Amino acid sequence: MLLDQDHTGLMQTKTHPRQLGIPLSRWGRNLIACCPFHAPEETSLFFYDALGYWRYRCLQCGAAGDLVEFVMRSRFNGLEEPAARAEAIDFLGEQEQEQVPDTFQDEHPWIREVGGEKSKVLECFVRYCHWAACKSPSSAEYLAKRGWNIGQAQLYGIGYYSGDPEPFASYCLLSGVERHQIRFYLDNLEAYHEPRITIPARNSKGLIHSVFGRLIDDNMHSHAYVSYASGPCDIPFNIQPENEKPIIVEGFFDALTADLAGIPGVVSTMYQEVTQSHLLKLKACGAETVTLILRREPNRRTQEYRVQRYLKMAEEIGLRFKSIILPKDETVDQVVRKNGADELLSLIAHTEEDTIHTHRRSMLLQDIKENFDTAMGCPPDVNVGYTLSDFPRLAKEIDGVQSGCFYVSAEPFGLKTSFLSSLALDLIRSNPKLKLIYIALETPRRQIFDKLVAMMIGESVLTVRKQNADEQMNQKILETTKELISYVRNNRLEIWEDQPSFDNTEMLSVLKDEQKEHPDLVVIIDGIDHMKISDRPDLVDIHERRSSVMLDIYKALDIPLFLGGELVRSEQGLEGPRPYLRDSDAIYWLESKGGNLFLSVNSKRLGANHLYEGYLEMHPLSNKMQEVQ
Repeated sequence: MLLDQDHTGLMQTKTHPRQLGIPLSRWGRNLIACCPFHAPEETSLFFYDALGYWRYRCLQCGAAGDLVEFVMRSRFNGLEEPAARAEAIDFLGEQEQEQVPDTFQDEHPWIREVGGEKSKVLECFVRYCHWAACKSPSSAEYLAKRGWNIGQAQLYGIGYYSGDPEPFASYCLLSGVERHQIRFYLDNLEAYHEPRITIPARNSKGLIHSVFGRLIDDNMHSHAYVSYASGPCDIPFNIQPENEKPIIVEGFFDALTADLAGIPGVVSTMYQEVTQSHLLKLKACGAETVTLILRREPNRRTQEYRVQRYLKMAEEIGLRFKSIILPKDETVDQVVRKNGADELLSLIAHTEEDTIHTHRRSMLLQDIKENFDTAMGCPPDVNVGYTLSDFPRLAKEIDGVQSGCFYVSAEPFGLKTSFLSSLALDLIRSNPKLKLIYIALETPRRQIFDKLVAMMIGESVLTVRKQNADEQMNQKILETTKELISYVRNNRLEIWEDQPSFDNTEMLSVLKDEQKEHPDLVVIIDGIDHMKISDRPDLVDIHERRSSVMLDIYKALDIPLFLGGELVRSEQGLEGPRPYLRDSDAIYWLESKGGNLFLSVNSKRLGANHLYEGYLEMHPLSNKMQEVQ
């Protein structure tokens, strides 16, 4: 039935399955019992309150309905339907009469409940989306990909919204909800018009405070998750009262799949960082020990510091704390579906409670194992780092361009920019998933454009700066420029130049955001001698300060970081700012020897003083460099 509001008044006075007189067990946030309709010995009958009142559904035989229908079928199935319905309502009414004080009998349930009118509107929206999900093939297809069927989804009020508010508005008129109430309480409903799976979020009293929408088509350029109703963001999703050991996960389906598997007290932060408010709300619901399960992030160091911050927040309010970092590319949803609920519960049980010391130790053990697994997963004939096509022997000797802080210099000095530009172009062309950020602190950005185009077509920079008499050359420049534009449009190349406000603090903040979207990130800073420094005033030497902040950036990001600056060769070897020579993982030194270019890569940190030595050739017009074939 679309409206599902026969005897709704009775249902919303909080009739409860315990009035039915049958044995019940807790299963996640739901209740389960043996199904009397197909197999009394099979525990497959779920009682759930996802629609604002209790209903039942058997996941085996498909029997479903509200509590009046359950009483009709189980107690009065020998009567005609009108008589059975009247008997069932009388039965539940008598039971409810005993539980509800007389002073509340004439009071409207939406006024009596904390949620008030907002909860009425939101639960109406959830019931509508619940009905729409049963009619929508696209929602069934999406849920099937996540391992859910419609029957399971209905236990949690998961529904479907097409993005068109008009059918819902018509439904609301029949349900006693006015259009102005929709606009007031579902204030984001008309802002998003894409088809989405809807997921209601309830507070600890069971009242809906928001309804979230998850995109069905991930190719749409819109937010994956949105909230149709503005509401509190610090209420953990799926929060339940009287829960001593809640488990905090990140995603909606992580929490829902674990709950469906019968794991009690699984809540989600809805992809937000854990806050003190989240922990306080869990403690108010009886929490004594909190277990936090996180997906592994590319930057393990940042994640470790964040978990230590969560640990301190839990200690401040007297909560015991456990943290678990899942293996790479795994989620709670996948772990439960693949290995079952017992595997996750066993993992939690065998994880010791965190202190700062135990947390560091457990993170270290995980890192050692991950480091070994990564090494053993790379075949001997495959480079660990990014490949290079124009410098194949260099790539072989250094095992690909790997994470590190590398200092690049040359004699004469101007050659280092040509080498860095050649390296940048080679990295972009040879690694389709890589993103490169070229920070030009010595030259205007336009000159880097011209240099790259000139290298790509094998002509001088002067040729690409104006129209040529040769039309074929103009066409060649046009096509190459389009290729360069495609790298920018596909977010694989950015070229930054110096700005009055540009400093290392701003750089690190922007690069952290970039790395979230592009884990395969390489940064080249050409002209480190001109880098503005805004912190570490305790270091007097400017080179010491620059080197220090570059190390901070490298440690925070753990990516290949090339720094172009000035060194000189003397009888004692390479000389220059000592911090760079000391702190760099490798020194790239390019010099002209008898008309030939000679590149050496030296590193005491990587186990050999001379990693690579070889001759390069430079194109006579474009200055593009590559190894001598």
